[in-house]
Amino acid sequence: MIKTLLRDCARRVLLPLARRRLRATPVPAGKRAAIVPPAIPGSVGDAAMISSTIQTLRKRGFDKVDLLFGDNWPLDEAVDARIASSAFFYSGSPTQQADLVGRLADYSHVYFIGADVIDGAYNPNSVCRRISLLSEASAAGRSATVLGSSYNHEPNPATQQALVDAPPGVVICARDPFSRERLEKATGRPIRQVADLAFLLQPKPDHPKAQEALAWIAQRRQAGEQIVAININYLQMAKHPDLEGAYRSVAESLVDAGVSLLLVPHDSRTAKPDVHHLQAITGGFARDYLSRTWLLETESPGVVKAALANVDLLFTGRLHAMILAMGAGTPALGVVYQGKFEGMLSLFELNSDELTVDPAAFIKDPESMTAAIHEALGKVAALRATIRERLPAVLALSEQNFA
Repeated sequence: MIKTLLRDCARRVLLPLARRRLRATPVPAGKRAAIVPPAIPGSVGDAAMISSTIQTLRKRGFDKVDLLFGDNWPLDEAVDARIASSAFFYSGSPTQQADLVGRLADYSHVYFIGADVIDGAYNPNSVCRRISLLSEASAAGRSATVLGSSYNHEPNPATQQALVDAPPGVVICARDPFSRERLEKATGRPIRQVADLAFLLQPKPDHPKAQEALAWIAQRRQAGEQIVAININYLQMAKHPDLEGAYRSVAESLVDAGVSLLLVPHDSRTAKPDVHHLQAITGGFARDYLSRTWLLETESPGVVKAALANVDLLFTGRLHAMILAMGAGTPALGVVYQGKFEGMLSLFELNSDELTVDPAAFIKDPESMTAAIHEALGKVAALRATIRERLPAVLALSEQNFA
């Protein structure tokens, strides 16, 4: 009963007071940004988008960059302050909502990293609350932007309506042409075409973990071997348990053929994260085979990008692993989900039919996937040339997130 009364008081008293303060406070003269992350820590892809956003804002002269997440988050770039927000995003706390709305007065810009969440595929209530902060900021004259986002074929109605209802000043960016078309159709709003934020991420080749991986890669090169990086998406594994066997078949066939494997975990937000599945597919290898595998243990997306720049090919179940690889000039093949790979590959004018596989098809015929990887290894130079030719245009599109 007391909790209910306090929540009601916060809604009726604290939130209106916070809005009044926000709208009565002039926009700061300097460049000051608040970043709204797409989720909780644990994803290298999210860390890449946040880190590249911080890097870009610093380059553009922002003198304050804060993150609306109160706890520590392993990032390649430091923020000036971490602001507690999870109680509002995930539990709807009106007290914390009032606090956050009042704090928006301190910023000239508010950026929500839309990533793959704004269609409501994950935790739609949290997405609506994040969008509500951009709406508050825009209504008070602040710059408010939903940074590069994917949008699937079946958006959640609540998140869709939140985007429709956001003030006209809220800019929405789509990170691939397919998502832009879907967003325009779903919202009736103009959508800015951009590319993913993670393309802008700077690699960290001098980091100790990168140095270890690069030394191992150099050893395998001296042995005359090609190197394929492998990532497994635990979310796909939860939906398709037989994927683990398909990956194991590919891994064994590649090592049998004299290919070394760089194992690249991406997400750690579960009891059985990516690393669990990567260890499972190579756990039965003989000792001499294990010497030809390397587990890249790091939370730094810059380290991942530095390592992927030096392999021949990436085979991945995660979009951002592919983005980090291709942003470094390395070709990649992907196990698809939510229509995300196809749109990104279109930015490079690459044929997604040749570079992606459906999970069910992969499970049914892993030998075909192994053959596709060998085929890609045979034309790595041509694929790299295509990626590097298109990369400047993709990087320019990524910069458009901050136009």
